Amino acid sequence: QALEPVQRLASSLKQYLAPPLRIIGTPPLAQLLLPQSIALLRRRLPDAPCRLLSSPTCDIVRSLLLRESDLGLSLHDPEHPDIHCQPLAHGKLQLLAPHGWLQPKQKYISLQDLAGQAMVGLEGHDPLSPALENKLQALRPAPSIQTRVQTHQMMRSMVEAGEGLAIVDPFTALGARAGGLDVCPLSPAVPISLYALSYRHNATPAAIQTLLAIVTEQAEAMLAS
Repeated sequence: QALEPVQRLASSLKQYLAPPLRIIGTPPLAQLLLPQSIALLRRRLPDAPCRLLSSPTCDIVRSLLLRESDLGLSLHDPEHPDIHCQPLAHGKLQLLAPHGWLQPKQKYISLQDLAGQAMVGLEGHDPLSPALENKLQALRPAPSIQTRVQTHQMMRSMVEAGEGLAIVDPFTALGARAGGLDVCPLSPAVPISLYALSYRHNATPAAIQTLLAIVTEQAEAMLAS
């Protein structure tokens, strides 16, 4: 295992390849947005190797500070003094429900409509969770949350398994809609942004700038849909 990075470096040198672009994103972004964006980057820069990892935002920050990654993508601003945070696109949190739970062509759902419903909760340090959960717990009756999971993708899986409803980011919602679940935004809307994270004291390579332009274009198109 210790030799594998050396072997990859030797292979790159042998083929006269540039160093790989080291990209790290939170799971919702590494699942859908980043693979499509990197595939488009490959068409523009076919000789630019990439390494894609998935981690929570706190680990992304650590990886950038240790110079282990060149670019991070997250749905949260870590507000770290050494991390440059650039907003790329904006969306809204979405409700996931089993197929047929929402009315046909329903455009949004009020938080009040979730009173007393069985829901899947999120475990961990998601910055949006405390404020959102406080609003849900203020409903009468409060939603019943018997199961908590670590990621939005796992929340989607629990909804698919019939465990209840869930509130997730718009990128997870896109995949869930394609998989047959009912999806709609909350009302009032709960905004969420896509951020590019980088080490503040590093110059941005041209290939990363190209990737950022692709990611922004792809994210805006996905969120508009």
